Amino acid sequence: MKRQFNYAFVILSFISSASAWSACLNSGVQIQILGSGGPADSGGRASASYIIWINGVSRIMLDTGSGTKDQFYRSGANLDDIELVALSHLHPDHSVELPGILWPAGGRFDIAGPSGANVFPSIGEFLERLFGPRGAYHVLDERIELTPITVDVTSPDPVEVWRAADIVIQGRGVPHGDVPTIGYRLNIGGSSIAFASDQTGSDPTFTDFIRGVDVLVIHMSSTEDATGLISELHAKPSVWGQMAADADAGHLVVSHIASSSVANAPFSPQVLNQSLAFLTKNYSGPITVGEDLLCIEVN
Repeated sequence: MKRQFNYAFVILSFISSASAWSACLNSGVQIQILGSGGPADSGGRASASYIIWINGVSRIMLDTGSGTKDQFYRSGANLDDIELVALSHLHPDHSVELPGILWPAGGRFDIAGPSGANVFPSIGEFLERLFGPRGAYHVLDERIELTPITVDVTSPDPVEVWRAADIVIQGRGVPHGDVPTIGYRLNIGGSSIAFASDQTGSDPTFTDFIRGVDVLVIHMSSTEDATGLISELHAKPSVWGQMAADADAGHLVVSHIASSSVANAPFSPQVLNQSLAFLTKNYSGPITVGEDLLCIEVN
């Protein structure tokens, strides 16, 4: 059973995380949200992470933000089934739990992530610092084999990240300050999903990249009145709504949710509803507000 909350008619209500759990189906393609929270206080939500279920198998994981190790096991996902972990960028709220998730693992994993710049390492350097001969978690080196897949965020064209049978995953750089960051598009048979990641929404070519997707997952980490660093790194709700409308996205999923324009302020359902009101001014399609462990069918 899946639970969806449609905000196309501006029905703005808050659903607690405890009530939103939904088991994924044994057929078709589903997105399960492991973490729907933002970088600060998220009202008990874990930070950004998602599982892609294909015919009942947990095959792909995107991001590994704080609090998602426990959510991974609550979801029923199996490390033996995960073939690809794709990281959007290397901020802690998107990557910090990778060692914890992999700790019980054995076998081989492809790990996709961005090329490096400034203080941020490339995905290869990141994995070397964690799991290499002089890495903090070298103890894992004898049990797992990690193959880095580097996505050049400076490429003007989409980069093919990973392919297996009828699954094709592409990535491209998105504007997130000076942080090398990837937005992903997954084409799985006749279904398509895009993860916009953290970005300002200021690159119109990204809209072309995601055009016509069945499901678009956005990270609404800024409120409409945000200023300073938050607004410099994250799109405002109205911008996300315009992007979804321009891209003709079939279904919008709101995740990585912030509910205040003030850093470290308490989570506020009222502020979330205000942001959703701005979002729906520009996008009139179905909207699901993300909750931890919610499973969304991709039609």
